[in-house]
Amino acid sequence: MKIWKSLLVLIGAILLGWGAFWVYQNYFSSRKINSLNLISPDAVFVFETEQADQTWNELVNQPVWEIISQLPAFSKISTQLISLDSLTGANGEISRILRGKQVTVSYHATGIDSFELLFSVNFGATTPQDFLEKIKSQVPKDIRIQSRKYSDLDVLEFFGPDNNRKWSLTILGNVLLASSSSFIVEEAIRLYISEDQNSLATRLGENLEAGSGLGRLLISAKGISKLLEGISADRENSAVKELSLNETILSLELSFDENQLTFKGPAILSNEINFTPSVRANFPEMQKLISNRTQSLTQINLDGIFESQKLQNPAFIPKSTISGEIQTRLTDRGFLDNFSGELYFLELENLGNQLQNQVLLARTVDPAQTFAFLKEFRNGTDSDQSDFYRDSEILFFPEEEFPAHLFGGKFIGFPQTHISLIGEVLILSNSAPGMKMILDDFAQGNTWSKAPESATETKSINPASGYSKTFFFEKIWAKWEEKSNPSWSPFIQKYASVFQSFPYLTLRINQIGGKPEASLSIPYFSDEKKVVNDQKGLILTPSQTISLPEKITYGPKSILNFSDKSEDLVLQDANHILYLVNSAGETVYTQKLSGPIVSDAFQIDYLKNGKLQLLIATADRLYAIDRLGNSLPGFPVSLKNEKIAHLNLVDYDNSREYRYFLSTESGNLWLLDRNGKDLDGWNPMKLSEKSVLSPTHIRVPAKGDFMVTQTEKGKMYFFNRRGEKQNGSPLDLGKEYNRPVKITSGTGGNSLRISAISESGELIHASFGGEITYRNQLVKAERDNTFDLISDQAGNSLLILSKQFSKTVILNEGEKELFSLPLTGENVWFGYFDFGADRKILAVSDAEQGFGYLYDLKGTMLTTTPLESEGPIQITHLPAKSQYIIRTVQGNRILEYLMPD
Repeated sequence: MKIWKSLLVLIGAILLGWGAFWVYQNYFSSRKINSLNLISPDAVFVFETEQADQTWNELVNQPVWEIISQLPAFSKISTQLISLDSLTGANGEISRILRGKQVTVSYHATGIDSFELLFSVNFGATTPQDFLEKIKSQVPKDIRIQSRKYSDLDVLEFFGPDNNRKWSLTILGNVLLASSSSFIVEEAIRLYISEDQNSLATRLGENLEAGSGLGRLLISAKGISKLLEGISADRENSAVKELSLNETILSLELSFDENQLTFKGPAILSNEINFTPSVRANFPEMQKLISNRTQSLTQINLDGIFESQKLQNPAFIPKSTISGEIQTRLTDRGFLDNFSGELYFLELENLGNQLQNQVLLARTVDPAQTFAFLKEFRNGTDSDQSDFYRDSEILFFPEEEFPAHLFGGKFIGFPQTHISLIGEVLILSNSAPGMKMILDDFAQGNTWSKAPESATETKSINPASGYSKTFFFEKIWAKWEEKSNPSWSPFIQKYASVFQSFPYLTLRINQIGGKPEASLSIPYFSDEKKVVNDQKGLILTPSQTISLPEKITYGPKSILNFSDKSEDLVLQDANHILYLVNSAGETVYTQKLSGPIVSDAFQIDYLKNGKLQLLIATADRLYAIDRLGNSLPGFPVSLKNEKIAHLNLVDYDNSREYRYFLSTESGNLWLLDRNGKDLDGWNPMKLSEKSVLSPTHIRVPAKGDFMVTQTEKGKMYFFNRRGEKQNGSPLDLGKEYNRPVKITSGTGGNSLRISAISESGELIHASFGGEITYRNQLVKAERDNTFDLISDQAGNSLLILSKQFSKTVILNEGEKELFSLPLTGENVWFGYFDFGADRKILAVSDAEQGFGYLYDLKGTMLTTTPLESEGPIQITHLPAKSQYIIRTVQGNRILEYLMPD
């Protein structure tokens, strides 16, 4: 009995002692915690290390330090460490104190568009109090220290001579925290005292403990959403919404590789996804279509489309009507079975007035069936239509966010969708100009598959990655400047060259050891940043001169040489002789015509064998001439004693069943078949007014085919193919609108807009429904001011010309003045060329002086001296060679200049 009593007493003493120790540890002793318990999971980033002194010394000795030390955050940290070291004796005391301790540097949102750093040092088994007291005793006399309480915990505030808060410090358990923002310190205190803690440490779970390397970078999707929200002018953009609902966290160990910063480690995801790449991957097939204009690229390369579908966008709210149609008519019928799992999402340069140019490339294992599914889907709706460009059929889908409805909410930004097929790859573009850009680049070889070995873009993508996201800084930086809010725009502009020392940033996720592992690669130029020679002020001399016996009256008009894909030139001299000249300047053939050419130069594949013939018109005849200089059977064609005023070529379905659309001096419209025979309904269509706009066929999105012309009395006529008037025809603009209207892409590139301006400066926009949608009188600086519109070579955008007594003012289509030129008069010709991004050129030719000028849209002259020119200037962009060919006319000569892009 005594033994049991003794045992009970012993157990009671042990429990009492343990309880006393627990109370002491929790209430009387410092609470030992991990620093990550004091950091919110929505921090933009956290860098954690237990070798702070070694990591810092390694960083400042790396070539990359020469780049990043120019950024305020890094230079500020360097200055603060030097100051702190001086406070502790300037004998390396700081280095010894930090050695072996958990140190974190984290970046936090402190307002709508403001961010600050939080520093923490975990003293482990010791207390930070002695270190803090040492700092307090060494601060300069002009620094005022003030203590306050927050949730019953001490916060020290350090104020400078200007009475502004410099630092807020607190000790939480064994961790010393400091920030220039008291808000961040208070947030850490709230996490410290919270019973239901929602910290970064709890989100890391089994990945809480850091490795033994130089340190690790912790990034969360929510943190990046905070950064984007603070920097963007549009705080509610789709990227912010998607990331804010994403629970992904990356824990990445730092390493310094040759000319590259590398971070690798586990990806902590909210749902299980196998990032093993597709066994059927064919990246070379994708490279053929990845344009060199790509600014960012998202790669999804998982083993099958259904694994790819696990990558969902939780912020996307599908429309039930669209989802239902897609489910019933596509996915339930096995449409997705045709995809390999390879999806490449491209953000491209803007073109014209596009707001965002995006393209999705999806590889299929059965291309024909995939496209047939889509055509069948399209044919069963009210918008049954397609278009053709460069021999590729383009299907139009007016449904909003069609790719997102199809692929689990991914790939936002498609108000409408244009779909085409090249080889095994389905192309989905959010605008018609964007689709044409991709098809142009494919045809011209301006893609990654043709890129030189020195190109950095192709090195950024690893075909073995299951997922990657890459930004090409130099190409996308201007767009980021434009999209940033006023608080951040000056910073982004000021430090553009610093960030562009890094060619790209890429995040990859692979499946390693059965788990997803992420890697963040940031290569940099190790030598001094290369300074690109400014192209402004170039001295150009002709690289080639083509001379004709007589003065040139027509051209140069460039057409395709079907043999070697180079450019041939169509010219005509004062004797009405037609010349076809090849790229070497050699005459291919000549032919005497009945008079001056009155049309553009078109090409037809009359025999449907890939060999192209030239189609042109004089007032008397329609000519079709092969490359040997011979007329096609039945040509030339005359129009029953009528004089031709305009010609256009029509091929409705890319079938080469051509139609020749003509207007005559007497006010009639003719539509001829491929053999030159007139068609019912158009033999002729009598308008009784002469056309000023070359009659044309236009496929209007969601409306179908329109046969369009404009008369000298300001009336726009819309017909269908059979010659029947469309609704809203004629659209009466007014008799003062007697110059050709411009038909360009609407805002965003997904509609067509008719724009016209009167000589007195009244600007109007109209729709193909026959409605005037906008009208405004532009400001006239002088009574005799005249106005005109010019569109770029592809009809994507336009400029407004205000011609005054001694100058011409250039305005954009938003009516904002861009610049002015001291050139005006009836003999001055203006041409506008838009090749995407900042490759926009205004060409001006002054026939009286014999000079030609090239300007960017800031009004900067691109050459030191004028070019020889007394007529229209023709410009071709060769993206694969990063070069322009500029052709001018001077008397009987064509002068060809080469200018770097």
